[in-house]
Order: sequence, then structure tokens, then C-alpha cells
Amino acid sequence: MSRSGLVKLVTLPWLAAAVVLLVVTKVRDDGGRVRWDLLGSGLICFSIGCLARTSLGISERPKP
Repeated sequence: MSRSGLVKLVTLPWLAAAVVLLVVTKVRDDGGRVRWDLLGSGLICFSIGCLARTSLGISERPKP
């Protein structure tokens, strides 16, 4: 897989987290309460994105 393909793949969890957080704000506006389960899912997606980006950075580091 090319570098640009990997970068796109790594950004998918962050995009999913953004979508889930937008849904959380929409649900909160309608019902007046926070959906903590959706918020937790968004945070998990964000952390997966962070781990994927870190792994990509470590794998591209030049070997001594």
C-alpha cells in the first residue's frame, strides 16, 4: 500500500469519531440529555486513530 493510501486509512477512525460526536450534539439538542454511550464510542474511535497514526510514524522512522 502506498503512503497516501496509509494516511487515508489512518484518518478513517478520526472521521468516524467526528461523525459520532456530531451525532451526539444533535441528539443532545433534541432530547436535552447527553448520550454517554455514543460519546464513549467517539472517544474510542479517536484513540484508535491516535494509535494508528503513531504506528505509522514508528514504521516510517529510519532504521539506524
